[in-house]
Amino acid sequence: MKSLGKRSQGARLERIRASPRWTGDRFHNAHPIMAGLRDPNAAMPTLSEFLCGGERRVPRRSLPSMNPLDTWRKPPASGLRATWLGHSTLLIEIDGLRVLTDPVWGPRASPSRFAGPKRFQPVPVPLRAMPPLDLVIVSHDHYDHLDYPTVRQLAKHDVPFVTSLGVGAHLEAWGVRPERIWISPTRKVELPFMRPSPHAASSASSLPASSSA
Repeated sequence: MKSLGKRSQGARLERIRASPRWTGDRFHNAHPIMAGLRDPNAAMPTLSEFLCGGERRVPRRSLPSMNPLDTWRKPPASGLRATWLGHSTLLIEIDGLRVLTDPVWGPRASPSRFAGPKRFQPVPVPLRAMPPLDLVIVSHDHYDHLDYPTVRQLAKHDVPFVTSLGVGAHLEAWGVRPERIWISPTRKVELPFMRPSPHAASSASSLPASSSA
């Protein structure tokens, strides 16, 4: 299945192995999970609850939303504007630049069109109607942040991507040109921790983040 992406090889794999967060078979958090973040008394969900959920799993009616196209036609007075498009997908406008984060327009957070968590309601604006983008940021490779059909469409526009170690192989397998997977000051690579990425008058920097998943 193409939607499963591709494993890192060659120079990409060497950069992964050189990371201080790499333990030999996976990345690990820089800091332990905070005490109290998980409830030790909470019962683990049953298989039925995990797969089917309950009546509280899905809202009873559509959530309020608005089409942002009219708003986007006027530049923000402050030079800064962020529009939430669902989950971790935001269009961030910074001094005339448009940055899209973790773009997911697909119907499911899954490599399959027939199984996996299904989108409750569509993104307020179709992907084909999005304004021209200057940069796409993909934080990591969970399916609710890295979406195969969305990346395939964005790759046709040749927009540059900034991402974390291990994700570039997926992007390249899905049609993003290797030279559009950014950046360091001297060579175009996936962005390791704390490496600045010059882009026009702005820059993107990556910081360590923890995951409990």
